[in-house]
Amino acid sequence: MARYIYIGLDAGGKQLRGLVEAESEKMAVRNLRDQAIYVLEIREGDSWDNKGNALSRLRRLFGFLSPRRYLPVMAGDLIVFFRQLTLMLRAGYTLVQAMNATRGMQDKLRLVRAIDKMTEAIRAGGSLSSSMTKCGRLFSPLAVSLVAIGERSGNLDTILGRLADNLERNKELRRQLMSAMFYPMVVLLTSLGVVVAMVVWVIPRFASFLAARNATLPRSTQILLDVSSWALEWGKFIGPFLGGAAFLILAAYTTQAGKRILDRAILNLPLIGKAVQYSSMAQAGWSLSLLLRSGLAALESLRINAQALGNLAMRDSFEKAAAELLVGRALSKSFEQPFFPPMVRHMAAVGEKSGQLDTVMNDMGLYYQRELESKVKFMSVMIEPVMILIVGSLVGYVYFSMFQAVMSVSKGGM
Repeated sequence: MARYIYIGLDAGGKQLRGLVEAESEKMAVRNLRDQAIYVLEIREGDSWDNKGNALSRLRRLFGFLSPRRYLPVMAGDLIVFFRQLTLMLRAGYTLVQAMNATRGMQDKLRLVRAIDKMTEAIRAGGSLSSSMTKCGRLFSPLAVSLVAIGERSGNLDTILGRLADNLERNKELRRQLMSAMFYPMVVLLTSLGVVVAMVVWVIPRFASFLAARNATLPRSTQILLDVSSWALEWGKFIGPFLGGAAFLILAAYTTQAGKRILDRAILNLPLIGKAVQYSSMAQAGWSLSLLLRSGLAALESLRINAQALGNLAMRDSFEKAAAELLVGRALSKSFEQPFFPPMVRHMAAVGEKSGQLDTVMNDMGLYYQRELESKVKFMSVMIEPVMILIVGSLVGYVYFSMFQAVMSVSKGGM
């Protein structure tokens, strides 16, 4: 039996320190939970000064050196954090107790520091929503607004649970959108790699073989050699030019004006543009439903939703819709904006007439999620054969040209 020292909270939220004997750390935690003690920290040994045995010290060292600890906070980390807070509050913990309890469950250092900062602000008399604004861009305007609504209504645990659900849905949307873009990019880069390999290595060696025999080359072979020669001659200029263009595009994307132009261009791309549009509309539908269901007015919901969108062109359209709603236009008329599918206006009109706008917006989110899934499947089905056809045609032409040249050389040598 090993001895473990622990810090925990009892049912009343009072902090406890003590020793417990158990066969393992998991058994120690389980025994303490059976005594209605929630463990915040536990360590093998008799005191906090004695840091435990070598294995415990090594485990802590690996924890500090783990690269994961220093990675940025992702949506999945926030989902887990909000769900943990929800469970703690529903179990009867005070907000400070819940924050202290969730702190020990986090892996990311930035999130741990944010929790410490928020806890200190709450202890000083601040609210959770106001303390979230002091954590930089870690929490979105949507999350801050919903938490403020939950604090005013007294339903913070319910709101946090809904927020976690919304983040989880948006995370799944981003995963689907990334898969829609990732697959064609991989196929395209692979195709370009094949073409470059033929131009740089295969064809020049074949040209040397033919030149040594002074053979009269067929037209198809001569065209292939001319293209390869041109690419090798101008490659030293084309490569840096393409690299510089890519750098300028990425640099422009870091500015508001450049990002707005590029986001608008992305929405006008075939296939990919529709996927981005459907993803934004699904996210907007769920966010609007959540905000409206929480008691926020439609105007404020539109403004907050606009800030939560990543595509600036879509964000501009929602901000224009909010401005038109402010001057007295109906929501369905306000949705007559660029990049808004006609279905959005019709669904908004149905929601206004029925008085169930929050439900209709949620249905809209589900509809566009299904549309996105269909678009991703369609892209996967269509792009693969097209890319195979293009690459196959290039390789086939090279093979045909080489075969003709070999036949011409063999006939000349007979």
